[in-house]
Amino acid sequence: FLEYEKSSFGINFGVRSLYQGDQAIGGDSKIGEGVSAGFRWDYKLSETSGIAFGAEQLVHFDSLTDTGRNIYITTSKGWWSSKDGNFPLYIATAGIGTGRMAVGTVKGLCADILDGAGTEIRTRRNLCWAPIFSLARVWNEKFSSFFEYNSRFFLLGTSLAPIEKIPVRGTFALMLSDHIDNYKLNGPNEMNWVFNLSLGF
Repeated sequence: FLEYEKSSFGINFGVRSLYQGDQAIGGDSKIGEGVSAGFRWDYKLSETSGIAFGAEQLVHFDSLTDTGRNIYITTSKGWWSSKDGNFPLYIATAGIGTGRMAVGTVKGLCADILDGAGTEIRTRRNLCWAPIFSLARVWNEKFSSFFEYNSRFFLLGTSLAPIEKIPVRGTFALMLSDHIDNYKLNGPNEMNWVFNLSLGF
């Protein structure tokens, strides 16, 4: 909601539980559990590069948030496939993160600060840092694909923003491997998927 010539700042608000019942997995928690808030600050280094610093769930308003205190600092670089700036656009991002981005086997700088990682309800774990990265190809203004490592998983996914004037986006990704099996590639029967729907205003 704050935008300047070379930087922008935003806040976010999250609710962990949006469903209660016995028709689907995860219905044991009450609607409204796991309330959290965070922020994001971006700074433009050049026309095609920048840095981001943020925390998706920095402040937990109850003890029922287990989605992680996801603090991160990243740098991104984009480049067009042609000199005239036509799609596709390629973007590489790398950095370090905490919370759900630092639960794998590759992590360090662990400390008992900021009330822990926030990745579990019954167990309070130290806040650790881990490397994260992604590679993306933006095919056009509406569709992109990406490959991501976030400490927990290697992901391969797509993102779609179908309506130009409404900032809504859907993201679908397959979990190719996870840290539990030391990042061994999942077979067809072991592969999980994630879906995210976001709306900006």
